[in-house]
Amino acid sequence: MLSNKAFNIFKKTLKTILLSPVLPILMASPDNVEGEVKFAGTVIEVDSQVVSKITSFNRKVSVSEQDITGSEDIVPGTDVLHQVFTSIAVSETADIEGITIESAAAGLDDGQSELKDAVDQGKIITLKSTRNTGYGWSLSGFFTSYEEGADTSGVYTYKGSFRINSKVEITPGS
Repeated sequence: MLSNKAFNIFKKTLKTILLSPVLPILMASPDNVEGEVKFAGTVIEVDSQVVSKITSFNRKVSVSEQDITGSEDIVPGTDVLHQVFTSIAVSETADIEGITIESAAAGLDDGQSELKDAVDQGKIITLKSTRNTGYGWSLSGFFTSYEEGADTSGVYTYKGSFRINSKVEITPGS
């Protein structure tokens, strides 16, 4: 019979032997996943001035369709039509959340005011999303909904839906 001390040494040795092949995998940081695309610098610009930082971004694409079923689209062996559709329009929106930033030149709450004014006026604004690699998209559009708030931290936060009318690819150095 093994003593408690010998048994604990045996358990520790066995654990080390069994875990050694998978220990590097268990210890790997999720930040080190090769090829992983990370959410990085996404900002909102109004009149070419950065007024907000995006903290959450969810892109949605919607496709409108039209029924083009004809009399020849029959389920074999029946008199039942098999519906056929074609896409006729694609729309793109983004649900975003963020914080406004202050303007170093114009004062404490300039970013909040400019973003709010752009939303209230339905202005076309630019949302720039750039990954750590330098690649990304410059999205032009306007807010279709917008909510803002603040808490005791004093940080203005907002969330809303952004209609994307056009997008241009950003490449490193552009």
